[in-house]
Amino acid sequence: MSTPPGTAPPASDREQQLRRELQQAYETLTEVTSRLLLANEVSETAMTGVDPGDICHKFLVPAARGVAARRAAMFLIEGGFTVGATFGLDDDEQQALAESDAESEVCDAATQGREPHVIDPELVEAGATMGGSGDGIPAATEETEEEEDEEVEEDEEEEDEEDEEEEDGEEEEEEDATSDAEEEGEEEGEEDADEPDAPAFGIYLPVHLEGEPVAVMALGGRLGGRPYRHDELVFLQYLLQGFALTLHRSALLQQNQERLRELDALVRVSREITSTLDLDAVLRTVVNTVAAVVENDRAEIALLRGDKLVLRAVSGMTRLDADQVELFKLGSPLEYLRLHPQRLQLGADDLTVDPPPAGHEVFTEYYSSQEMRSFMALPLRDEQGLLGFLCLESRQDSWAIEPAEGDSLSILAAQTTVAIRNATLYSEIPLRGMSAPVVALRTRMQSLSSRGRTMVLLAALLVAAGLVLPIWPERAGSRAEIRPLRFQGARAMTEGVVSQALVKGGEQVRRGQALAVVQDLDLATRIAELQGQIEVARRDVATARRSGEVSAWRSGEIRLAALDRSLAVEQQRERASVLTAPLPGQVLEMDLAQRVGQHLDAGESFCTVAALDPMAVDFNVSEDQIGRVKVGQRVAVKVMSFPTHTFRGQVIEVGWLGRADAGGHARFTVRAQVENPDRQLRPGMTGVARASLGLRAAGAMLLEPVTRGLRMTWY
Repeated sequence: MSTPPGTAPPASDREQQLRRELQQAYETLTEVTSRLLLANEVSETAMTGVDPGDICHKFLVPAARGVAARRAAMFLIEGGFTVGATFGLDDDEQQALAESDAESEVCDAATQGREPHVIDPELVEAGATMGGSGDGIPAATEETEEEEDEEVEEDEEEEDEEDEEEEDGEEEEEEDATSDAEEEGEEEGEEDADEPDAPAFGIYLPVHLEGEPVAVMALGGRLGGRPYRHDELVFLQYLLQGFALTLHRSALLQQNQERLRELDALVRVSREITSTLDLDAVLRTVVNTVAAVVENDRAEIALLRGDKLVLRAVSGMTRLDADQVELFKLGSPLEYLRLHPQRLQLGADDLTVDPPPAGHEVFTEYYSSQEMRSFMALPLRDEQGLLGFLCLESRQDSWAIEPAEGDSLSILAAQTTVAIRNATLYSEIPLRGMSAPVVALRTRMQSLSSRGRTMVLLAALLVAAGLVLPIWPERAGSRAEIRPLRFQGARAMTEGVVSQALVKGGEQVRRGQALAVVQDLDLATRIAELQGQIEVARRDVATARRSGEVSAWRSGEIRLAALDRSLAVEQQRERASVLTAPLPGQVLEMDLAQRVGQHLDAGESFCTVAALDPMAVDFNVSEDQIGRVKVGQRVAVKVMSFPTHTFRGQVIEVGWLGRADAGGHARFTVRAQVENPDRQLRPGMTGVARASLGLRAAGAMLLEPVTRGLRMTWY
């Protein structure tokens, strides 16, 4: 039988089989690519989280969307099961999920079984096995498999008929059936979620790290009512292992950061209490800075004087009233500490145990008479004996102290003991021998001749003139730090992944020079989708041309041209994703090549470009001199790298916000601009900067602290 002109000959069985295999290969490649993209997206988003809840949310949302789940949740194991994140649930459902005992029981069963726990077998494809042991949903019977094979053959025949006859009506019926199935699945999911005392999900996937349970991922029905396949559940378990490692990394980072903060606070406190030999200053510094080591609501230091503990310093107070101990109801606790000189930590909740702890009578009365609910006392003791106690109070009924915090407190108590002992010894040094130089000077003057006394008088007049006449330059300043005056980061306009670094650290760049290429992941996905649509459109055009359908042919070519134009626009956008230098200068960061492959959020900086001529110099000026510092005054700077060279500049900014130093005096930041034509100054260098305040008399400068103190006292 001859083929009518203008129509394609019917495909042979071999061609149909090859088409099916090609279609199956396309589908497999698409699925593998989708899973790789999903794994990369989940890994990138979860790694940017800072706390467990944030990590759960950033993991759950893309993972649930990747497997087309309508509803999902992530439960964390932190002394119990808590809801870390949800997907597809409203506020009421989230509240009910957090209060559900059924969820805790199912999650516990899943973690103990160490394999996926299926509540609703219809959500899992028949014959799928899960877990390392292979236990799961029973396999389908032979009769069911034969029926499935027959259905597959019938479906393939129907697909061939649809390709040859292009029956649009059947496609509309399939879409309607799919929509009905989705609506029925949603209604069933809503009914399941509303069912009381029943699990809200059908599948629970546990995740363990080093044998310990970490979390459980719960899944509801899928869009379209399709069941989960075995390979999809295995893929989710693979993703969950990476999620567990991310959670563990976040916990370690938080612990390290907390420990570093405690050590940094301890170093600052130690530096401040050892910077002076004034006993009162040492005590005030300790009580006001101990909160940096352990949070508290009030801190006191009581020193032993004879057979009594005397309150000497209280946090937040510069002067203590005579009845301060009575006001704070500390009489009984201090007397108990004097009789029992040892470390003490006792809260209101500790008094309810049976048998009651030592000192419960004293502290029961103490807690009932004022607002503090926890008390801690650290003995200040050295080899010479007990000096006193450092006491901390809190409004919490139970005061839990981490082991690291306890160690930091012990170190702080030892340092405080040393500082108090040194200050006490310094204050007890007798002022002997002060009159001996005066007597010796008078005796020597009497032994001089008249000429000698005249010369001494002239020298005294010259010294007096030097003290009175304004001939001495006055300068104000301190340690200085070199900073770039103008710098700006090269920031990504949209989120993406660094695909290429075009500069190196320290390299000099010009304004607008390309620094890096950032690939937009969403843009890459869009391009891939457009390429897929173009391939489908080309096949449709070829089919219409072979079948002789002119209208379908022309409409397909129009759609193909539109898709080609869209692809060209998106590819042009991809080529234009280049970060450029915002200003001429040097690149400050090093190892920029290591950032290739890292993810940049919108607005995140890839590197910093700084102009190194001129430079900014920041230094502090004390509060007694800041009133005479003005913009435009000359500044001289010396740095450690070039101690014999003096850099010149002028004041460009005077700060208005003062910060207290170790002695309790305010210091203000002043910024100067210094020329750097030879690039000798670099950001981060340290040295000394002095601003010229003009000429003053030496006597006025020497007596200024005394006169200021008198004036402050009079007022």
